[in-house]
Amino acid sequence: MDRDVVMHRMTERFQELYGRALDALERAPEGRWIADSEWAFRDAFQQLMTESYQTAVQSRIDAQPTSRDAAFSPSPRRGRGAGRDASQG
Repeated sequence: MDRDVVMHRMTERFQELYGRALDALERAPEGRWIADSEWAFRDAFQQLMTESYQTAVQSRIDAQPTSRDAAFSPSPRRGRGAGRDASQG
C-alpha cells in the first residue's frame, strides 16, 4: 500500500467535499444557516468516511502480490441445509 498516494487522494477528496459543504453554508440565508447547511456537512463526512475506508482497503488489496486471487466470487450455494450439522433443526 502506498500510504502517501492514499493520503494525497483522500486529502484532495476532503477538500472537494468540504468545499461543497461550505458552499451550502454560504448560500444559506440569515436565520437558516444551520437548517440549510447541517445536512450538507453530514453528507460530506459520511461520503468521505465511506470513500476513505474503501480507498484504503482497496490500496492494501492492490499492494498484495496475490491481489488477483483476493478478488473472488463466493462458491455457489449447495442444497438447502448443506454444511449444517444434522442435529440442528
